[in-house]
Amino acid sequence: MKAIFPYSVLTGDVDLAVDRVFVDNTPRRWDSVSDQEHVIALHEVKGDWNEIRVKVTVTADGAELTGGPWNAVACVAVVRNRRTKIRHTFPLQPDGSGRWTGQVELRRGEHIGRCEIDAWIVAEVGGEYGRLIGRAKDVWHADFEALAPTRQRSIKMVWKDFTDEANPDLNDFRDDPWLLDGQADEPVLYLNSAVEGLRAVLDKAVAPEQKVVREIMASQIAAEAWVAMFNAATYAVETEDGEAQWPGGWHEDVLRRMLPDMFPDRAPGEALAELVERRTEGEGGGDLQRRLMHTATLQSRKPKAVTNALKTLGRLATKETV
Repeated sequence: MKAIFPYSVLTGDVDLAVDRVFVDNTPRRWDSVSDQEHVIALHEVKGDWNEIRVKVTVTADGAELTGGPWNAVACVAVVRNRRTKIRHTFPLQPDGSGRWTGQVELRRGEHIGRCEIDAWIVAEVGGEYGRLIGRAKDVWHADFEALAPTRQRSIKMVWKDFTDEANPDLNDFRDDPWLLDGQADEPVLYLNSAVEGLRAVLDKAVAPEQKVVREIMASQIAAEAWVAMFNAATYAVETEDGEAQWPGGWHEDVLRRMLPDMFPDRAPGEALAELVERRTEGEGGGDLQRRLMHTATLQSRKPKAVTNALKTLGRLATKETV
């Protein structure tokens, strides 16, 4: 559901667009910027930079701005890095009815991982200045680790012996075939090399029967990983002034990817608010868990894996009876 404010706010969309990106006054290639994903990939700059400038444009419904119950309307771009805990605001200049332009500055030493670039429209409402009346529909991310401008990241998978004393953090889970660590900056899926036959099936399946097992097992691992990542991401969400905030990093990637399937009738921001409300109100969780399992099934492509496995088993059975 949409956040409710005790004063009038914009009902139309606020769009934030990135126009140009400069690294130490040198323009970046446009293929490092994705309008669809709202990501700026900055891996190539590595640590060899001092300042990155991002020129932006913000647009809103000019008629709504003119006719609304507010005064002194202004727009600022907001840069936030959750890992370094910095937040800067940059005033934008009005350029016609409902349009602002300007730039944000990213300074070396203040950013690691990725930062988000948002846009807020503020105004005087009911005698109170600085009221937030609108914000960007889609937040952009400047990702210092991304090779390509995409939000999707693969999960790192590592083989480890859960019974080995060299891995004391895994010893309590010695009988588990796999385990997801969702506490680090990036999730890591640990596969238990001590489970007999697991590595052979996942890495070296050759026979048709082995490939069937591998396909089913891989989809099950993926589904459980999505559930674990979603739960970790849910508890990473914080609220600010009563409004749910996207957590950034891989947590946000997971939520933005899964929430549309969990709440297909909600916009992303509304789906996030719905999730937080259900979590904080302490509802039984049955409906939420059903939605989560359904979404994890879709993300892991389990239906296709099961269908293919059953078809393969059917063909193998037919050959044996011939």
